Amino acid sequence: MKNFKSWLLLFLVFIAGVAVGVVGTGAVVRHVIWRIAANPDLVRAKIERALESKLRLTSEQRTKVHQILVDSHQRIKGLRREFQPRFLAIVERAESDISATLTPEQREKFQKLVKEKEQLWKPKAEEGR
Repeated sequence: MKNFKSWLLLFLVFIAGVAVGVVGTGAVVRHVIWRIAANPDLVRAKIERALESKLRLTSEQRTKVHQILVDSHQRIKGLRREFQPRFLAIVERAESDISATLTPEQREKFQKLVKEKEQLWKPKAEEGR
């Protein structure tokens, strides 16, 4: 019996560790995605730093690479503005179609889920910068 309790305790500690790891990882990933979505320049800056260190760029190359990445970022923002309305129309149509197939109770829960997750695909007001 003493051996069983030891194994049970070890198993419970293991399960608790897995649970904390899964929840912690999910929180970190959500935080990183939120930071990137809130400030896309972070990605550009990280790419710049990686290229500088791995390729040992000269100061002239760093300047040119920086400008290339800034220009590319601007073109990507333009592309996003161009396709965002079409993307949102597809998402809204899917939401509407799903909502139409649900019971009133399910529809209410679905609307809450959509509201919680919409920051992942809805544009922010300051996106037009």
